[in-house]
Amino acid sequence: MGRWVRYFIGTPERFMRTVVVFGLIIVILNPGLLASAANQLIAELSPLLGPALTILIVLAGIRMILGGRRK
Repeated sequence: MGRWVRYFIGTPERFMRTVVVFGLIIVILNPGLLASAANQLIAELSPLLGPALTILIVLAGIRMILGGRRK
């Protein structure tokens, strides 16, 4: 048993491949689960979009004031 565990999750690359394959199998068996997860992710990230956009605009303005546009 330990040999199989080391084969599938022995290195970080193998672990990620195993997780991705299991995720794909689950999504194929239950497609609604992916839509639910995507909707929940969007609902959780939407309050952060306003402040993040504000910070990006301020940083772009400071960059233009201090350094101008370099070509």
